Amino acid sequence: MPGFLFNFSQPIINIMQKTVSILLLLTITIACNEAKIKSKKNSEQLVTTAIDSSTIQAKSKENQPYDYDTILKNGYNLSYRIYADSIENDTLQSLTLVKKGRDIRTLNETSYPMLHKSLGYIGADFEDSFVFVQSFGSGNPKEIQLIIKKTGKEIKAGIWVDANEKEEILLYIENIHEHNEQLKMYDVKSKKEVIINDFKNSKCYKEYPEGLRSCVEIDTVTKSKIVLKIDTDDEKILKTYNR
Repeated sequence: MPGFLFNFSQPIINIMQKTVSILLLLTITIACNEAKIKSKKNSEQLVTTAIDSSTIQAKSKENQPYDYDTILKNGYNLSYRIYADSIENDTLQSLTLVKKGRDIRTLNETSYPMLHKSLGYIGADFEDSFVFVQSFGSGNPKEIQLIIKKTGKEIKAGIWVDANEKEEILLYIENIHEHNEQLKMYDVKSKKEVIINDFKNSKCYKEYPEGLRSCVEIDTVTKSKIVLKIDTDDEKILKTYNR
């Protein structure tokens, strides 16, 4: 119409402004939702980690079930624990010598799980000491330590042969498979030790793959005498020693 001019640009500008506002609002909403989801996932991960950590820590405060006897004479015991390593966060297990809740010495620590016989067990329980044994499979030598209960100090080490708990006699091998290998008999009560050479001519020593540790044993113990023996299908030998 003459004299009338309609401005088309203003409505278009208004529409564009509304569209930009809506898009901006949608972008902000999506970003907020993603942040909430990420935060929730992180929280869940933190909670899971905390639960796992607290579970392991809780276990470490208790004596866990063990395949072997852990009770020693005179109020001592071995405490079996499972816990997380403080640096690598790996799961570990250990045996600790304890008396009335007081830790004396950690005897062994390994990764978890591992066979309990490899972690260790009580081989003989004497009055003031005990034999701690580690076994690494059938046929392999069983490593031992004779340990003072009060201090946790090791006073003898070698390979298990035999023991008499009542009379506190330990028979073990030192330096196994070495040129200076020796069979030794230790009287825990008197602290007297004897090197046993009387079985070196036996068939057991010369021909058996496991050597003397598989065939020599303590036969009888009195106040004055100790008798050792080999009793196999191949030979029977008795040797007597003054106590």
